Amino acid sequence: MFKQPFKNKNLPLNGLQYIQQNLNQQRRLLQVVQACLTTDLAAHCVHITANKNNITLFTDSSVWASKLLYLRQTILKALFEHFGERVHTLKIKVLAKHTVKSDLLPKSPSANALRLLSEANQSKPTDSLSISMSKLIKTLKKNKLSS
Repeated sequence: MFKQPFKNKNLPLNGLQYIQQNLNQQRRLLQVVQACLTTDLAAHCVHITANKNNITLFTDSSVWASKLLYLRQTILKALFEHFGERVHTLKIKVLAKHTVKSDLLPKSPSANALRLLSEANQSKPTDSLSISMSKLIKTLKKNKLSS
């Protein structure tokens, strides 16, 4: 039998429905917060989570986080007016930046490394590994000349 991680007899919804309901609630919360802010500030509100009456708002930089802290009462008031429940705490956190290293290209081997590979590959030219290695060395030499 497979384990069901979100199986809970007390919940009327199954696991995926429960997750979808939470995501929809978070989306509505974020829309309410973004509506009460200026467009430039709202664009930097990335995500929001709610745990009981505690709200955590995520932004993409510390500069915007400090600006959001100054507007804490405005955000709390908008949430209260929209949902009718009082929020006890509002935390503002900065999400870590994800650096994409797609610009990095692999280093091409030096001429000396290619020469050493060629010399080491001269032992059995009929072996399938040797044939593959010869093709690789040929391709690397060709790419070395074109770059």
